[in-house]
Amino acid sequence: MNKNYRGNILPDEIADKIKSSKNIVLTAHINPDGDALGSLLAFYFMINEYCKKNNTKKMVKIIVDDKLPKYMRHFKDTELIWSYEKFSEEFKQNFQNDEKLDLFISLDCANEERYGKSIKIKKMSKKSINIDHHISNTEHADFNYVEDICSTGELLYQFLKIFDIELTKKIAEYIYLGIINDTGNFRHDNVTPHTFLVCSKLIEAGVNNHKIANIIFAVSEKQVDFIGEVYKNKKIDEKYKFVSYYLTQEKMKELGIEKDDTNSISEMLLKIEGMEISLFVREQEDGLLKGSFRANDKYNVNKIASIFGGGGHIKAAGFKTDLSFEEILEKTYEELKK
Repeated sequence: MNKNYRGNILPDEIADKIKSSKNIVLTAHINPDGDALGSLLAFYFMINEYCKKNNTKKMVKIIVDDKLPKYMRHFKDTELIWSYEKFSEEFKQNFQNDEKLDLFISLDCANEERYGKSIKIKKMSKKSINIDHHISNTEHADFNYVEDICSTGELLYQFLKIFDIELTKKIAEYIYLGIINDTGNFRHDNVTPHTFLVCSKLIEAGVNNHKIANIIFAVSEKQVDFIGEVYKNKKIDEKYKFVSYYLTQEKMKELGIEKDDTNSISEMLLKIEGMEISLFVREQEDGLLKGSFRANDKYNVNKIASIFGGGGHIKAAGFKTDLSFEEILEKTYEELKK
């Protein structure tokens, strides 16, 4: 068994449960990124290919309880991703009051809180499966498969063999989207020889790596202006090599940007020479603060983010809190001083 695995189910057992289910919902975390969305679409088409090959039918729906990133407009299959409200209406029309879905599968979701309203769908389901790669995963389903690997996209690659299906160009594109999102286009140290082996197979299947990278990492003119604002007004603590930036709703309105325009700021801050840890905090419309930590070699940001009820990976983690930015900094420094 893979030493990076934990949980109470193995991939072939997950496939067996999918094969025996007629009604399946796939979901991922709120504020979905390329790995969450790429994994959802890749797994959807894997199940679809299995059904075609074996002349069987299943109802499979993808539900995400949040607005999708702007770059997803470049992928036509985005139309397959439903809102919670759309699915809820469908469920009322086509299911009896006491009827339940066969299977609820979450991908790339570390805890139940990140389902959003999709948690209600989990409660409508007979069984739930959690497939993820975050070390902070709370094993929040009936059946859990968590593997410490670069991305959920890479984790899903093994299901091609398990389902005994071909790697289509469409499946390959969405796995690749997940991998480059969570590796920062292969810049992060979560990249392994297996990551490159998988990507070589994806490119053999027809993936245009240049095109997908350009889509996901493109920067709009508004983002350029915002990046200038971030670099100009960042705060650096030379003692701890700690760089931070706090974005208020007021500043967002002033700059004319949306939350989608603020992606990857924590990674960009960490690029500043000599920095060991970065923190980007954004005020949400509801007043809560959403934070993203990134680190090089010195700090474990999964541990720091856990102070605020969040988590993720050793070098990349996030959280949401009702604390003030000053309180976040205070608690972060308490950890940095240890």
